[in-house]
Order: sequence, then C-alpha cells, then structure tokens
Amino acid sequence: MYEKEDVEALERQFNAAMEEADTGSSLEAIQRLYGEFDSSDAEAIGAILHPEFQVQVRAIFLEGKSYKGVRGFLNWQREMEKLFEQERFLPVGIRFAGKDRWVVLGRLHITGEEGGVELDVPLAHVVEQRDKKVAQLTIFSDISEALES
Repeated sequence: MYEKEDVEALERQFNAAMEEADTGSSLEAIQRLYGEFDSSDAEAIGAILHPEFQVQVRAIFLEGKSYKGVRGFLNWQREMEKLFEQERFLPVGIRFAGKDRWVVLGRLHITGEEGGVELDVPLAHVVEQRDKKVAQLTIFSDISEALES
C-alpha cells in the first residue's frame, strides 16, 4: 500500500491536473459513459466497447494486468469486486489528450473486505475511442504518467 508521502504526492499531482480540467459538458458525457460501465450486462457493455477493446492497469490494484474484449472487461470488474467490498470510480475532471483520447481524472472510492479500511484514491484513466466506441482504457495511479502518455 502507499505511504503517507506517496498519497500526498498523488494528491498534489491530481490537484495540479484538475486546474486545467474540463468540469462541464465534456465531463457530464464521460460520467454517463462511466455509468454505463457499471453495468454487468455483457450486451450493454458490448454496445459501448470497440471489438478490439482492452483495459490495461498501471495502478497499484491489479498492476500490470491487461484484459481484452467484453469478457475481459467483465473479468476486470469481477477481479476488482474480489479485492474490495465496494469500489466505484467517480470522474471529476477531463482533459483532452489528442484526437479521440482523453485523460479522465477521478476518485476511486473503495471499502476493504468486511467493512475494512475506506479509501478515497486519486486515479487517472486514459480513454481512447475508435469508431465511436471505447477502444482502450488505461488506468494509472500516477497522474503525471497518465498525462504524459
């Protein structure tokens, strides 16, 4: 787990990134997308994911793992559910990162197993779109790394 200094550094990165983030209509569209991500219905998820979709994790939770397709997305959700009693990523800002690519700044709210420790962790997701569908989701603990990617 992170040391206090690590968490403080991540918070500073997050706050600096939020200074230039869109918190208006673009964020509202991303929040709707993340609401759809919360579905465990393969058909609903398949409607928003590109056929070559993949999730890559560069965060403390499930570090280095990669998941492909709708089945991979659902497997990633299940693995997160195994790690935490409750978890939810809440987008709070978005930054344009090129054609069809955004950095979504958010907070991961988690509760450990059996009512354990509650955490509110800053994270960044890089979302890439292709053919009007989500083609890639890369999850970063390090906000600076997400912005540089």
